[in-house]
Amino acid sequence: MLGSGDLAVQDTLVSGTNIKTINSTTLLGSGDLVVASGPHILTKPVSGRTYSVRTDSSSSSASSVSAANTIYLSPFVPANSLTISNLQINVAGSAIGASARILVYSDLNGVPTTKLIESTTLDCSTTGAKTYTTSYTFTAGTTYWLGVYTNNASFFMSTISSANTIPISTNAFSTAYTSVTASATFAAAPSTLGTATLATGAMYVINLTAA
Repeated sequence: MLGSGDLAVQDTLVSGTNIKTINSTTLLGSGDLVVASGPHILTKPVSGRTYSVRTDSSSSSASSVSAANTIYLSPFVPANSLTISNLQINVAGSAIGASARILVYSDLNGVPTTKLIESTTLDCSTTGAKTYTTSYTFTAGTTYWLGVYTNNASFFMSTISSANTIPISTNAFSTAYTSVTASATFAAAPSTLGTATLATGAMYVINLTAA
């Protein structure tokens, strides 16, 4: 027996009750606690709402054609975790036989690397939203690369201006690089992207719908 008298026993530590949490993560345990942040999805995602790589509320009704067999990717860094029910592009000007696929790649040291999502082939021979139904969770503070590639350089997809995206490098002393491109024969996007080239200009709108 140790000592005498009453032995005080500390209450069981309960996360959020008598031990603090950060972003709903308990401070108990070992290892490093990473406080996630990012420039996209600054408010808690709401089911049914759509989100994208845009960083402000500027409106854009522009559209552009893409080079066939070329992957276009821009960084997406959500400040809040997001589970999606689908991804979407919008065809603003169609072409016979036109098709596209939506892509998501992981990031390694500032460049896109491993393919996480590749949609089925989306028919772009008519205008309007083209939807790929899937479930995936984007983790807060993690960098992803969202993009698209096509088989046809004759149809238009909706874009957001470069001012709506985050710069990934500077282009001399004028504009900034906002995306990367890579060659890939449609429809066979590589599992590991390989060499990517810095690009400037508008980015194709890839909408993510919260589940």
